[in-house]
Amino acid sequence: MPHLCAGFLLAAAAAAMAPATQPATDFRVEHVYSKDDPAVFKPDYVTKTGWQERAAFLRTQVMVAQGLWPLPPRTALNAAVYGKIDRGDFTVEKVAFQSLPGHYVTGNLYRPKETPGQKYPAVLVPYGHWPGGRFMWVSDADIQKQIAAGAERDPNAARSPLQASCAMLAKMGCVAFQWDLVGYCDSKGIEHQQGFLDADAVLRLQSFMGLQTWNSVRALDFIEGLPDVDIARVACTGASSGGTQTIQLEAIDDRLTASAPVVMVSMNMQGGCVCENAPLLRIDTDNVELATLFAPKPQAAVAAEDWTKDFLTRGLPEMKNVYALFN
Repeated sequence: MPHLCAGFLLAAAAAAMAPATQPATDFRVEHVYSKDDPAVFKPDYVTKTGWQERAAFLRTQVMVAQGLWPLPPRTALNAAVYGKIDRGDFTVEKVAFQSLPGHYVTGNLYRPKETPGQKYPAVLVPYGHWPGGRFMWVSDADIQKQIAAGAERDPNAARSPLQASCAMLAKMGCVAFQWDLVGYCDSKGIEHQQGFLDADAVLRLQSFMGLQTWNSVRALDFIEGLPDVDIARVACTGASSGGTQTIQLEAIDDRLTASAPVVMVSMNMQGGCVCENAPLLRIDTDNVELATLFAPKPQAAVAAEDWTKDFLTRGLPEMKNVYALFN
């Protein structure tokens, strides 16, 4: 009996020291994707039809992931536009409307000085995670630093760059609407990054990102209803999280006619906030492919010294591959 016990212990020790037998590879753990290491877009479509089939699938995926498939009912906006300020060649007004009953979207509406009967192109301008949001107000010292570095030329524009971009669009003859991130400025019903984080919300595909994308759709509804807007000429542009919002809106709403998602069309970082990520959203895809869903409509993508710095060699060629299918 002692010999049997000793033999068993020796066998067990030898088994413990032997190299582990490798299980068959599970494709789910071959590579772990993340917001910083997404699936890479490698278009190899020979025909336009092949891409269109993929695009239709992806649009559904985007909507399902954000709890927007099918789209919710378009309840009454009950929009209020008030407090007009005259800036000489353009005006600024306050806006509040309900994207869902009881949930308000707030922002500013910039308009050229009205010419009776004239309709203007419109630009939707979502913004990102800047301190203060559209109330961003830069100190004198920081303004001087930006001017010295060549990042800014006009002290007034540097003081409030988010508002300055909308003011310039209005001076150029566009109606511009800029609205708040959820939890920023006048939109304080839900604290930013704090909503829809529980398991019940995830299981029901309710997310911070889905709410913001729906706010973008309703912002387009609001713009479409303005009497001085030419709905055949509506663009969307934003940077950082505003770029993410632009990509999502252009993916699911075909009313946009031009877009410019700034510093978010990338094969690298895909957005660092819960308002830029939703379960199921980027399975087998990335921001470059999602932005390409806008083809063949005109689109500008901006790169900078950040996660988009390699866009000219990783991202732009792939987008051109798809746009070429439409000549």
